[in-house]
Amino acid sequence: MKKIGILFLVSFGGIGIIFWVLTFLFPLLPSETATPPLIRLHILANSDTPEDQELKYRVRDEIIKTMHYEFAEAQSIGESRLILLDQLKSLEAQAEKYIAERGYPYQVQADYGIFEFPVRDYGEFTLPAGKYEALRLIIGEGQGANWWCVLFPPLCFVEGEESLCLENDFKKILESSELENKTINIKPSFKIVEIWQRVINKD
Repeated sequence: MKKIGILFLVSFGGIGIIFWVLTFLFPLLPSETATPPLIRLHILANSDTPEDQELKYRVRDEIIKTMHYEFAEAQSIGESRLILLDQLKSLEAQAEKYIAERGYPYQVQADYGIFEFPVRDYGEFTLPAGKYEALRLIIGEGQGANWWCVLFPPLCFVEGEESLCLENDFKKILESSELENKTINIKPSFKIVEIWQRVINKD
């Protein structure tokens, strides 16, 4: 009887966890066609006026500093993804606060998901066009020129100044088997499955 009760609780809990994952987490996880496994930062300025473009770069600097700190202990793209999901609203609020303190009335919309990116050349390196995981920040109307960066692995491309800043050896990263043009296979592991198996196999 005790074993049946444990099985019931585990089953009920498992249903709840699976429902939560399917409802809230899976829509934000990368599809199997997202490649390579990078997390990019995409910022859209309110407009192309010099003031709005300068503001975009200042917001960029603030977000990058924050995420470098948050990602300091991250060992994988999965860990980085969870950090971003947890910090999404906080990053949105941080950007809006920074903008408001400088006298601009713009709101900021922060989204995390899979987005289409064009091919981008960074000196001798190229990221192919395709779908990438990204944190996207839209400032105000989002009608101005945009800017890209790579949050994970921690690389920073400063395109507005036509310069390239590498915090790691980008060439080694791109040539590694982990970042070759391969698909991402999401295989979530549920603790509930391990618990279920222990109960079933228990004498």
